[in-house]
Amino acid sequence: MEIIVGRLVGFCSGVQRAISGLKKALRENRKIYCLGEIIHNRVVVDELKQKGMVVVKSVTQVPDSSNFIIRSHGLPNNIIQKASEKHCRIYDFTCPKVKNTHRLVIDLTADGYQIVIIGNPEHPEIKAIFSLTEGNARVIENSDDIKALNFSERNAIVVQTTFSPQAFSELAGQIVLQSKKTFVYNTLCEETIKRQKEAVQLSEKVDFMIVVGGKNSSNTKTLCNIAKIRVPVTHIEESNELDKVNFKNIQKVGIISGASTPKEQVNEVYLKLLNL
Repeated sequence: MEIIVGRLVGFCSGVQRAISGLKKALRENRKIYCLGEIIHNRVVVDELKQKGMVVVKSVTQVPDSSNFIIRSHGLPNNIIQKASEKHCRIYDFTCPKVKNTHRLVIDLTADGYQIVIIGNPEHPEIKAIFSLTEGNARVIENSDDIKALNFSERNAIVVQTTFSPQAFSELAGQIVLQSKKTFVYNTLCEETIKRQKEAVQLSEKVDFMIVVGGKNSSNTKTLCNIAKIRVPVTHIEESNELDKVNFKNIQKVGIISGASTPKEQVNEVYLKLLNL
């Protein structure tokens, strides 16, 4: 059985920055609080917990004058303000690409535009962006959401960095047709787009695809959806999950990973396949 590993496996630059920064901060501090998971990868999060990261569900659980991190997806503005009021030392590990969207949305909101955010309304990145719009925003995930909304005279579209480019293009086109004046800003992450293109290319060369990444990772799920149109796919977090997969009659296997998956996890999957 031939095994082909994608060139773009491992952390994206934003996740690498966040994890490296947190590990450095943990060497300097015994305990650091994080609201939610810093990235969508259970294995990495468990490792960081052992080093001193404490995951909480509410900022009220963060003690006064403690160390607090803003995760790679960003956090709603009101939560950051509450952490500041608690006199916390704040480490901001928001992905720079997400930060660019924040600055854009703040400027557009100040100029009086209604912000149309294309993405998953439950995703932490979208919640953080929405918090910067002073309530003058609409979140769109599918065509049904568009039908239910009235648009203002001046609209500006931004998109979740890890959203599907094709879905973004289709939804933005529908919004433009239903509004009088709309600016469209492509805030998709270039690295995400490259990974999605690689998923297409590799899935056309193999009989089976393995996507390694968190089950709750939006960009990893998107990679799975792209690949499974062309070839059978399994989505795993750890190599031992391969024990349940039947590789009989499979000649070529491709391996790709989500942006929150370290190369070490991918290597473990590769070695497991060799043993199989």
